[in-house]
Amino acid sequence: MTAATYAPARRAPRHQPDTRRERSAAHPTLRVVPRAHTRRAPRRRRLFLTVMTTVSFLCLIGVAAMQVVITQGQFELARLHRQAADNQARYDRLRLEVAELESPAVVVATAQRRLGMVPPPRVVYLAPPAARPGAGAANAVSPGTVTTRGTQDQASGPTDWSRLKPHLAER
Repeated sequence: MTAATYAPARRAPRHQPDTRRERSAAHPTLRVVPRAHTRRAPRRRRLFLTVMTTVSFLCLIGVAAMQVVITQGQFELARLHRQAADNQARYDRLRLEVAELESPAVVVATAQRRLGMVPPPRVVYLAPPAARPGAGAANAVSPGTVTTRGTQDQASGPTDWSRLKPHLAER
């Protein structure tokens, strides 16, 4: 078999203006850009878009993570509120129980049942006796007070009690 050889295809010639004046008159703002600049622009654009997409994605992940943290904090706060309400209710119940146990009826019943105490047949109230009208101020000593004279009497003590004993014996 014989291979056919073809002549390489020729490109159509580009139309190039003949003169510079004709070039600038046709398109005054257009200019020829070197190939190196045309290749960098899409790379930079792709890089910029990639970086911006990555930053946006990371921001969205950060926002979602913060929402999770906030939600967990709200659950913890709700749990603590429930626990505080339960503890407050328990405290109120215990205060009521203490008040009931401190009532006089419960105290008397407990004293009779556990300790075997009985109520007295009659109640007697004691009052201190009045001072004698004929006694002088030097002889009148009220109960519970001790008079002392000088440091020698303070140390001796029995002399004070000896003066006080006759008054206590009368009662």
